[in-house]
Amino acid sequence: MRLHERHSIVARSVDDGRHEDRRYIKTMASLLDQLQVFEDGAPAECFSELVATFPKRHVGELLRAGFRFYQTTFWYPLDEPPKNVFESVISHLRPLAEPSSLVTGVEWWFSVLRINTTPQWILPCHFDRSDLREKDAAKRLYPEKGSVLFMNSVPYGELVVTDQVCTKQGIEPKQPKEMRFVRPRMNRYVVFPGQLYHGVIGRMWRPAEQRRTLRIALAVNWWYERPKAAYLRDSRECLTALRLA
Repeated sequence: MRLHERHSIVARSVDDGRHEDRRYIKTMASLLDQLQVFEDGAPAECFSELVATFPKRHVGELLRAGFRFYQTTFWYPLDEPPKNVFESVISHLRPLAEPSSLVTGVEWWFSVLRINTTPQWILPCHFDRSDLREKDAAKRLYPEKGSVLFMNSVPYGELVVTDQVCTKQGIEPKQPKEMRFVRPRMNRYVVFPGQLYHGVIGRMWRPAEQRRTLRIALAVNWWYERPKAAYLRDSRECLTALRLA
C-alpha cells in the first residue's frame, strides 16, 4: 500500500513582485512521493522467526547493558544467499524495496528506542551517509533507498521523512515543506529515497506514568557500494555481535 498525500509547489517572491516556481522544491516533493508503506513486509513465518530470534526480552537486556545499537551495523552483499534469519528477511523485503541493478548490498541494524519517557524528538532528523566523517558535501554518498521494518506496534515513535536533502549550500529547503509520518506497526515496512532527511518523533507531552516502552525496528539501507563506517561488520558476524551465539 502506498501512502498517497498531496504535495504543493512552493513559490517565492522575486524582485518584480511576481512569483516563480522553486523547481528544487518540486523535485524534493517528487522524491518524498516515492515513499511507500507495505502493511505486510515479511512473510508471516519469516517475520515470526525474526521476532523469536531477537525477542524484546533480549533487546531490553542489551539496552540495559549499554549495547550500542546504532554503532553495530552489518553489511550483507546481495549476491550471496542468506545464511541467517536476518538475511532471509532482507531477501524477502527486496522485491518490495525494488533496488536498482546498481545496488550491491545492504547495511542493516536494529533501531531500538525508548518512546514513552521523552517528548518530542526521540531520534533527531538526520541523513544516512556512507562516511560520517566526510565534510565535503560534494563527496558525501547516500543509500539509494532507506527502509524500516517495524518489529512491534507502539502508540508513539513515528518515523518522520521530510522533503529535505543535503546540498553544497546546506539543507534544502531550510524548513520542510512536506513531511510524511508513519506509525510503528508490527511487520509494517517503509521504503523511501535514501537521501531524504528523517528521524523519529515521540509524544508531545511527558506521560504521567513513566513506563519504559521500546520501539524496535530493523533498519535496512540499500547501497551501491559498501559504506565506510568503521563500525560496519560483515553480516556473518551478527549472531556473535548481537550476543545470540
